[in-house]
Amino acid sequence: MPMIKILCFMMVGLLTACGNMADDLNPSGNDLRPSVVANSIGSSPTQVLADFSAPKTTADSFTLSDYLAGGAQASDAIVFYFTMWCPICMSHGDHILYNIMPQFQGRGTVRYVLIDYVSGSIAATTTSEAANGYTGSPFIVLADINQALLTQLQGAMGKTIVLDSNGIVLMNEDFRTGDHLISTLDNLLP
Repeated sequence: MPMIKILCFMMVGLLTACGNMADDLNPSGNDLRPSVVANSIGSSPTQVLADFSAPKTTADSFTLSDYLAGGAQASDAIVFYFTMWCPICMSHGDHILYNIMPQFQGRGTVRYVLIDYVSGSIAATTTSEAANGYTGSPFIVLADINQALLTQLQGAMGKTIVLDSNGIVLMNEDFRTGDHLISTLDNLLP
């Protein structure tokens, strides 16, 4: 019994020591994030993603503007997926490769880009790409060596971002079932 009293006292102490935590225990349900201005620069839906370049595992660079309307390799959509090559990321990558990509073949040009933000070098990213069976796949694999894309896109494991041909962010969320990715591409592509 004295042990239970001690534990209760410790719990009360922890809860009161957390300062203004009571708000977290009874959330309002309101979205307190700042509002997004459409067509401003950023990574939230309705914003325009700023141009960037990042090394690919194929020994050249991926420059976003090259893949947008008017670019050398213009696309109707670009799908970015942040991976750390863990089993969950690989199941998402496989789902995109084997279930989502086939649904949109012949419906415009979609570039699927894996962003490796954990390996730290082009060589390590290339090794991870090969070890996980993605060498030669339709994925463009980027090495986010200094985690610049992680910062710019506010990404992390499983983050999925869809851009239209003008670089406008249509979707930026964690990958779940792929249903929202499918509906986003379905609404965008001819």
